[in-house]
Amino acid sequence: MLNKHLIEESTEKLKSMGFDVEEIQGEVEQLIEEFEEFVDYKVKYEVYDEFNISKDRISVGNGEFLHGEYVVENLKGSDYIVAAVISLGEGIESKIKEFFQKGEYTKGFILDTISNVFLEEVTLDFWKDLKKKSESYGKKITPVFFPGNNWDIKNQLAIFRLARAEEIGLKINENFMILPEKSVSFVCGIGENVKTCEIAASCDNCPLVDCIYRKKIMSKQLGEKRYKVIVYFEGKEKELVAREGENLFYLLSRDGIYLPNSCGGNRICGKCRVRVDKSYEVSEQEAYFLSREEIEKNVRLACFVEVREDLKVQVLYKEGKARILTENKKDIEVPLDSRIDKRPVVIALPTLEDQRDFVERVKEAVGEFLEIPLSVVRNIPSFLEKENSKVTLVLRKSELIAIERVDLANKKYGIALDIGTTTIVAYLYDLDSGKQIDVYSSLNPQRNFGADVISRIEYALKERDGLNTLHFLLIEEINKAISEFSWRNKIERDNIYEIVAVGNPTMIHFLLKVDVKNIAVSPYVPTFTSMMEIKAKDLGIKINEEGYVITLPLISAYVGADTIATVLGSRMDLEEDMSLLIDIGTNGEMVLGNKHKMIASSAAAGPAFEGGGITFGMPALEGAIDHVDFAKVPSYTTVGGKEPKGICGSGIVDAISELLRYGIIDKTGRIVKDVELFKERVGVFKGEDAFLIGGDIYITQRDIRQIQMAKGAIRAGIDIMLKEMGIDVKDVKKVFLAGGFGNYISPKSAVEIGLIPKELEGKVLQIGNSAGMGAVMCLLSEKELKRAVGLKDKIRYIELSTHPDFQKKFMDGMYF
Repeated sequence: MLNKHLIEESTEKLKSMGFDVEEIQGEVEQLIEEFEEFVDYKVKYEVYDEFNISKDRISVGNGEFLHGEYVVENLKGSDYIVAAVISLGEGIESKIKEFFQKGEYTKGFILDTISNVFLEEVTLDFWKDLKKKSESYGKKITPVFFPGNNWDIKNQLAIFRLARAEEIGLKINENFMILPEKSVSFVCGIGENVKTCEIAASCDNCPLVDCIYRKKIMSKQLGEKRYKVIVYFEGKEKELVAREGENLFYLLSRDGIYLPNSCGGNRICGKCRVRVDKSYEVSEQEAYFLSREEIEKNVRLACFVEVREDLKVQVLYKEGKARILTENKKDIEVPLDSRIDKRPVVIALPTLEDQRDFVERVKEAVGEFLEIPLSVVRNIPSFLEKENSKVTLVLRKSELIAIERVDLANKKYGIALDIGTTTIVAYLYDLDSGKQIDVYSSLNPQRNFGADVISRIEYALKERDGLNTLHFLLIEEINKAISEFSWRNKIERDNIYEIVAVGNPTMIHFLLKVDVKNIAVSPYVPTFTSMMEIKAKDLGIKINEEGYVITLPLISAYVGADTIATVLGSRMDLEEDMSLLIDIGTNGEMVLGNKHKMIASSAAAGPAFEGGGITFGMPALEGAIDHVDFAKVPSYTTVGGKEPKGICGSGIVDAISELLRYGIIDKTGRIVKDVELFKERVGVFKGEDAFLIGGDIYITQRDIRQIQMAKGAIRAGIDIMLKEMGIDVKDVKKVFLAGGFGNYISPKSAVEIGLIPKELEGKVLQIGNSAGMGAVMCLLSEKELKRAVGLKDKIRYIELSTHPDFQKKFMDGMYF
């Protein structure tokens, strides 16, 4: 008989991965029917009553240690500690791999998903049994705590030993992963005074937003009130559990429900509108953002709502398709020189006459110095025997990262990854041919926590597990891209060997889960600036087990790997002529120079050019006004041709340019009320002078000031860099506008508002996603990667905030 719950949970997860559930429903049901044939379900656990809890570790049993304040905090008060391991056995893992090897990728993904859901279910059942036994003795039980989420994965070795998992045939490798892979380990505590919960997993600050415990089991911790929050969004319904007084914005954001915002829930932008089924007193601060009609209809800002009773919430924002720039507009030839080399070889098996060991035979076949990870060493004998001595050796520089079948010799893939504050773009490349195979793009899932890096840094520092949450969101999105690539192109993850990632310093720190505190405070020094090479598995990124992630070097706390990549893509560092590169985002990164000398700076433009902090501002999603021309009817266009919902950065720049041209604002940015043209559109919005762009979308006086400050910072940076370089603006021969905003902005409007000096009009080249192209270049060519590393030392960084001319240049730059 089919397990209805298993079907529902598996189908929902597959849907979130992009599968058409109606199309695959039959296969899901068939594989669940056959599931028992592949599963060899085993549980092994031990209960300990002798342990010692100190400040940052727990000594359990005969000298094993559970390390970390996280586990100490959650297990304190325990009378007993349970260490457990649950495994589905080797059969299910072999069957999944068999599907992928046969090219039956859909079945492989489905069975993998079913296995994960089933493993969650049996963990829950095991915990429920423990709970029942504990309660029969008058004891309480904590949730279970898994290594690898909020807790260092290295603790898995201690749990493995404490549970005596080897007694049921399990193994653990040097990377602390249990084999077979469809296995989990965890600990929990039992006692009269433990922090308890009526669900198996602790959902507080947990980044696993699709976990079945968070989704389905609604209950409350003993001693702390909990409330049920039913959320309606995008045609879906979801039940959440809120702690008493929990902020609604953070509750929804942590569960992956997007609310438009630019301030990260700091009660500044007024965009996170929801409708609730209760009437609440509205503060003066909140009322500023809401109309009287909205307040009467129980429309609230989620960031002002503290949950103190059961609640029904309707998210009023419906997210449209995003306009994400994935193309580079500059044709570049790159020498193919990747770090991945595949060599088909024949390696003779040992005989009584030739008893050289297997590793020695492999090294001899390569004929050069070779490092071999333990995970590869373990597979060499059985794989050579299975493949009758004919194999493909996968080398990355001087390391053997895999040993594969001969027929996979021409399957060699890599990914270039551009992690923007707003968007993420991944490019799948064939490392042999240098051809692009596929592109994946999405909005950055961290955007719930603010439109700019400072808001996200604040969240990372303020919340107990903020850094881990922001890291996990990136890893989850990257793995989603990898799954899409694998499924759409019928390739195995194991044949993806390298990822080259670029992004601003904050995004790179989040990617690697490195402390960001010092980026935001003086003297603004990141934890690292050098190029990093990390095993993908250490980040939880699911490519080849011994594959690598490379992050390009950073220049400073606010000029990062994306700028290095953009310089590579523009090739301005190879030219005699002087060029200016501008990437306008929440930080306006700028580079000025040529092949002899280069300087860089970063202007704190804020999120205004991406719609943040603007009354009707929004990202470049469907319905965003993206271009404005008062000479036309209608006077604006929108992304996707939809009805206007707001205005994005390129639209704002156009609008202010038009307001200047028609004399509706003066050189100081003040709205002129007694104009003749468009007089009927000059009015007041929320007590501020404003101009009606179209529909009910206004540009307010405050919005104009926001743009003035943003463009003033960037213009000050340009002027100071010209002075530091000792050249006149006329000496600049090219201006490269990079990134999404730089691609869609009108250069004419940018010059009109003074963002770009008038002398540079006609020299502007919009080069698209040059950062992504730079990442591709480094993926395909070791020569280009070395060039990127060299740029870090070649480019001199200028700190604008301490420059003696900055304040005056900034004030001058604010004028139109």
